[in-house]
Amino acid sequence: MALRRAFFAWQFAAAAVLPLWLLLGYAVWGAGVGGFLSVVLLAPIVLVAELGLALLFSARSAVRRARALDGPAIGVLAAFQLGVIGVGFFGPATAWFGLLAAAAAIGGFWLGGTLLARDVRARVQQTMSAFGRPPQTPQRPPLDAGEYVVIKPSTR
Repeated sequence: MALRRAFFAWQFAAAAVLPLWLLLGYAVWGAGVGGFLSVVLLAPIVLVAELGLALLFSARSAVRRARALDGPAIGVLAAFQLGVIGVGFFGPATAWFGLLAAAAAIGGFWLGGTLLARDVRARVQQTMSAFGRPPQTPQRPPLDAGEYVVIKPSTR
């Protein structure tokens, strides 16, 4: 449980730390002009991706109540963050770490959306069963325009 709570708190801090790690890695290990361009492009992308994943994973009420992530979310976040950390070393395996980070980010958004949709569906069904009827699509009531007065034209 401590690991799940630690990842819950770390996911928001990582949104600021990981882009800074890319800048620090470029300053220490350097990668030429192409490396600087990649850092300038990647740092905001990493920031937005990490914030998006953090908000998507923490949007579920069960996660907010427990203040702890579940196992699949931890796995995806760990893979994404390890990929970004590996890119920050700017070594010969940078492309592989970048591929790992990109695949983990795509998988994380898919997983987060699926878990959130499942959670919302369960809450809607629970709410509808509390009213004593199953959920159904709303139907339009019949149109009632009130009284009609018909005036016949004169034939003169």
